[in-house]
Order: sequence, then C-alpha cells, then structure tokens
Amino acid sequence: MKNVHIKFAMGLAFACVAGVAVAQDKPLEKVSMRYGFIATGNDAIWTYGIAKGFFKAEGIEVELREGKGSAVTAQTVAAGTDDFGADIDGGTFLSLAAKGLPATAVLASVAASPVVVLSPADKPLKAPAELVGKQIAITAGDGPSALFPVLLQRNKIEVDKVTQVNMLPGPKLTSLLTGRVDGVATNIVVQATLEAKGMKINAMKYSDFGVVTPGQYLIVSNATLAAKPDLVKRMVRAMRKSLEATAADPVAAAESFSRVYPNYDKATALGEIKLIVPLFHSATTKDKPYGTVSIEDAKAGAEALTAAGNMAEGVDVTKFVTNQYATP
Repeated sequence: MKNVHIKFAMGLAFACVAGVAVAQDKPLEKVSMRYGFIATGNDAIWTYGIAKGFFKAEGIEVELREGKGSAVTAQTVAAGTDDFGADIDGGTFLSLAAKGLPATAVLASVAASPVVVLSPADKPLKAPAELVGKQIAITAGDGPSALFPVLLQRNKIEVDKVTQVNMLPGPKLTSLLTGRVDGVATNIVVQATLEAKGMKINAMKYSDFGVVTPGQYLIVSNATLAAKPDLVKRMVRAMRKSLEATAADPVAAAESFSRVYPNYDKATALGEIKLIVPLFHSATTKDKPYGTVSIEDAKAGAEALTAAGNMAEGVDVTKFVTNQYATP
C-alpha cells in the first residue's frame, strides 16, 4: 500500500509539473499600452514591472508606446487603436468621460494629484496668497492651467490679481529658469528637470489648498471591458505589483527605465520617479492597496472641473471609474 501511495504522489507531481510546462508554453497575449505623454521617469513603474516578470506571469506581453497628451491617448484607447492608456491625467479623463468617451479608469497608478505651482526655492510661492502680483506661466489646455483659476477662486483671490502668461511647455520652464516668470503651473515631475538644470524648487500642491483631483489613471475601452474582462483583471494585477515593487526600490525601477530608454538622462529619470512614488497613495487611499481608484477623489475632481467650466454639473463619476477589476 505504501508503494501505491508513493506512485500516486509521483504521478500527481508529474501531472502538476506538466501542467505548469503547458501553461508556460502558452503564447503570451500581446497588448499595447500608450503613455499619456512621452516617456519620462514616471514610466519606470512599467519598465520595472516588465523586468520583474509581473506581466509575463499574468500571460501578458506589453508593448510600450509613447503618447502625445492624455486627451489624445484617451481617444486612441477608446477607438481601440491602443489596448490600454497609462499615466492618463485624472482631470483630463474625467472631462472626456463625462462628455461620452467610451472608456473606464480601472486603476489609479498615481492616486494623489501631481498638479503644482513650481517656483524657485530662494523665492518660493508657498501659498496661494503669495501669487498676488506675480507672473505665472501656464499652457492653455493642460490640466494644471485649466484648474489654476479654481485654485485662485477657492482661496478667495481675484483672477486679475495674478498675471497668467500663456506659453508652450518648453519655453515655460526656460522662463522660470531665467527669472522671466515667478512660477509655473505644471506637473510635479517637472521639478526634476528644473533641479537637474541647477535650480532648487519649491512645489505648492493644488491639493493642499482646496483643489483635489485624481492623479493618473490606467484606462481601457468599454468594448475591451465587455469582451475581455479577464485580461483587464490580469493587467491590473500586474500593474499593482509594479507599483508596489517601484515603491520598494525606485532606484532599481529607474535603472530598468534607463535600459529601455538609454538616451533619457538617468539622473532626471530617477528624480522623477522619486517625486511620483509619494503620490502612489492619496489621503483617501493611504490604507488601501496600491492602484486603488478613489471614488472620493474622482468626485472632488468633478467638482473642481465643474468650477473650471470643463464639466457639466451633476455628472456621476462612478459610471466611468471603478475598482471592479482590482482583484487579488
């Protein structure tokens, strides 16, 4: 009887090994993931997840694609040209989804808003009241610039008391470096570029002064959600592991990014990911798993966007942001 048990156990073990081999031999499902913008150190999260094998373990092969703005990527995802959109500005997505974009946010890669006013550390703008009489560089159409008047409004500052200078992103930074403007409305990752050029920076977060918006989302088309819900669940699992690993070792994550994008300045990439890691959780998700979509933050973002004139009143954000696909 003992030998029978041994033979059965050996047979079971062989079957398990064979099953693993079959699973490993199964072709990976190829998907495309387009960034909201060009590749930056922020995307070390995904290069690190690929390097660590998290996506492969879920049966997925990811093709990383650079973007030309969150709005453009959101449109290509909704149209099915790209399977997923990563690093999509939360405010931009909410605005588009409220107007009928057929896509859903299924993970918050950056839960807290990265929207800030950057200023020189030796002439810091630490609170909205200090914006009065100053020149602030904006870029018409981007999230930080659209919400800048809301920042003023919610802090009881008359808009005409602050000079807003409309510029393209590149000249906007140059203007701060050369002292032509006192601050820039932008994303916090820009701080790394400015400091790499020798300017110490102060960052004033909109969220500290009444303008709370979601940070960055992973989005997918509603058609893909309906046709391939299991793929979305596997993708979210791999991305959550990527966030956790990056938070644990941002240096290794930055190194993985440099291997994929060798022409990108390594120091800047590391600086950018170090700025983003503290934003992986917002005040409403700090005790929740990485990647949790905060419904509270989405609702607060909708209120800010309504005040900015970018969203109609009464929009139900729960129709296009969800944690339904975030399974263990």
